[in-house]
Amino acid sequence: MWSLIEKNKNDIIYLSLLLFSVFIGPYYRKLKTVETKKWGGTILGLILIAIVSGYSAVHPILSAFIGILAIKVATIKYCHIVTFFLMFGYLFFFRLADKFGFSLSSGQTNLIEMIMVLRVVGVAFEMNGSWLAIAKSKKQNDELVKSVNIEDADKREVKEKDDEFLELINPDFIDLIHYSFSYIGLLTGPYYRYRTFNDYFYLPFSKHADCFGSTINTLKAVPLYISLYLAFSNICPLEYVLTEEHNNRSFLYRMMYPWVLFAAFRQRIYAGMTLAESVCTSSGLGAYPVQGKNRTGHGPTVGYLKLNEMSEDEAKVTDYDFITVESMEVWQCESVVTLRDSMKVWNKAVQYWVAMVVYKRFPIKPLKVHAALFVSVIWHGFHAGYFFCIYFCPFYLMAEDIYYKLYYKEATGMKKNIIGFIMWFLRSHSESYQAAAFLLLTFDRIWIYYSSVYFYWYGVWLVFLILGIILNQIHNKKD
Repeated sequence: MWSLIEKNKNDIIYLSLLLFSVFIGPYYRKLKTVETKKWGGTILGLILIAIVSGYSAVHPILSAFIGILAIKVATIKYCHIVTFFLMFGYLFFFRLADKFGFSLSSGQTNLIEMIMVLRVVGVAFEMNGSWLAIAKSKKQNDELVKSVNIEDADKREVKEKDDEFLELINPDFIDLIHYSFSYIGLLTGPYYRYRTFNDYFYLPFSKHADCFGSTINTLKAVPLYISLYLAFSNICPLEYVLTEEHNNRSFLYRMMYPWVLFAAFRQRIYAGMTLAESVCTSSGLGAYPVQGKNRTGHGPTVGYLKLNEMSEDEAKVTDYDFITVESMEVWQCESVVTLRDSMKVWNKAVQYWVAMVVYKRFPIKPLKVHAALFVSVIWHGFHAGYFFCIYFCPFYLMAEDIYYKLYYKEATGMKKNIIGFIMWFLRSHSESYQAAAFLLLTFDRIWIYYSSVYFYWYGVWLVFLILGIILNQIHNKKD
């Protein structure tokens, strides 16, 4: 028992700090003034960084200050580009610190640094995006007014016709500090926008949402996730795949071993992400009325202007959700049929960040997907395992999309269930095979395992893809 505790000491400390962050939420929510809340959250965040990181706390703190200075020094037209390269440049230095004569930081400090990159780069893109949106709206309104001969009253009606809420997001230096270092979501996420952070202090939603009930509902599965993680990781330890004993097992055993490895990894992620969501729900951050049709990472997608003007009396009687800070849809992660759908429900807040910051803003359309994948990889780290895991997804998706359209999309009844199970099995097997690389990290360790199973899954992918293309052409000729 003691050896197990010693082995997982850092994880236990990290878990304890997450639980403390959940516990402190109701007390933090009751702080009276906005300034007290902001400074309280920032000071608590800095304390958490210091406890987790020790001397290495200088990295997330320094990198955030560098990014914030870049935001304020550069114009709003270019701050997002400058901040992106500075923050990722520091992330490179942080992870290669031993090459420069410094000691490497713990994995827990690495998680905080990753969140810091999301927040500082995200707010820079949010500021630039608001500036672009206002400029575009003004141009469209001016063109519309010029195109018709109407009176001044009608011009006002044209300008107010769009229900989309537009505002210039340009926080001052201190508010950027508060957003970057707020304890809510600092340890493991989830990512949330500056607008969500600002709404938390100035809109009444957190006072009237059922924060306690939502937190309990979110937390109730955590003991199960932790128990399953401990069970799976002890039954099938990762290092076993590198042993001669593993290589002497049957091919079927070696082929299916990653299923248990990935199952253990998923339980660990579920536990961490669920606790991170609970930090948000206990403090009330991310609570929005359900009529806003809220989206993870983004917040309300419709009628934000009406929500922004909601009175205290209306806020008391409305229904709320915390979808804005929801990272994982656990049941969907386990049950969806396709890899494409699985990717949509896995770590949704980070996927939102990648979509908004990289995919939608990358200027070369044919390279958008590759840019998004590349940034996702380097955000996770420089190890070969991240490239093997993340960059091979599109190759499987190419084949999967063909079979989905040919056989599953229009199927019904028992036929749909059977095809769905086959596709679920193949999706799960593909994820497990890729996850083995993600967990083994280095090229030499990945080579040991993949060579023990003869790299078979890459061959299966290729056969599936070629056969799918042929079947698709035959189907099109028949049509």
